[in-house]
Amino acid sequence: MSLGNKIREFRTERGMTLTQLAKKLEISPSFLSAVERDIKKPSLIMLKKISSHLNISLSYLMTSPEENTVTGDKLRNIRKGRGLSVEDLAELSEIPIEDVRNIEKNVIKPSLAHLEKLSTALNVTIRYFVERNVRVTNLGDKIRALREKLEMSQAQLASSSNISPSLVSQIENNVTMPSLETLDRIAECLDVETSYFLVDTNSTSQFLSSLSPELVSLLNDPKVQAILTAVRDLEPGELKFLLNFLEFFKINRNILS
Repeated sequence: MSLGNKIREFRTERGMTLTQLAKKLEISPSFLSAVERDIKKPSLIMLKKISSHLNISLSYLMTSPEENTVTGDKLRNIRKGRGLSVEDLAELSEIPIEDVRNIEKNVIKPSLAHLEKLSTALNVTIRYFVERNVRVTNLGDKIRALREKLEMSQAQLASSSNISPSLVSQIENNVTMPSLETLDRIAECLDVETSYFLVDTNSTSQFLSSLSPELVSLLNDPKVQAILTAVRDLEPGELKFLLNFLEFFKINRNILS
C-alpha cells in the first residue's frame, strides 16, 4: 500500500473528511488530495503532523508493503503468548474469525478498526502491530557509534584496549568477532557494560511494546525493580527454580487465587 493510500485509509477510518484533516494540518484540501493520490510527496515535518493527527506511528507510514507483512506474525505470536486460540481472540475482539485467520496469514491487511480491537483484546498498544522492526544493530556498529560519540579515534581505542588498530577496524566493520576478554576491555574504555554490546536493544524495545501499559508502569515501581535486582544475583540453578515456580503459578493461578 502506498503512502497516500495509507493516509486516506486511516483518515477514513477516523471518520475525518479531506477538508477536516487539511484544516488540522493547516494545508489546502487540494494539496492533501494530491498527497493521498501519490501525486505529491509531503515533507517529513508534514508526515509527523499527519501521523500525530491520525494517531499512527511515523514509521508505519514510511514502511513498504513487504515490511508490513510482519503484522500477522506479531499477532500470532502475541495471541499464542496470551494462551488464546484464534476462536478466543475472535470472540474477545469481536472480529470475524476468518478475518483473524487471514490477518495472521498476511492474506489481508488489518484496518485501523481491526488494530484497535486487537490491541484492546490483547492489552497491547497499536504501536506493537504497526511499527516495523528496525534493522538490528551489529556489535561493530555499536562500538563505532560509541567511539565516535566520545570523539575517540580507532588508534586511541586500540591503544586504550591494548589491541591493534587493524583489529578495531575489523571489529567495527563486522569482519571479525572479538573475544569476550577483548570486548570487556573495549567496554571499559567506552565506559559501558559489556552486556550493552551483547543485548539486542531492538528486540528489547519490541518486547516492551508488547506489554500492557499497566505492566510497563508496574516495572517502574521501586519494589519491583528491587526484586529484579535480586533476581540478577541468583545462581543459574536458583533462577531455574524461580522460573519453574512462576510457570507453575501461571498454570494454577485460578486455584491459588
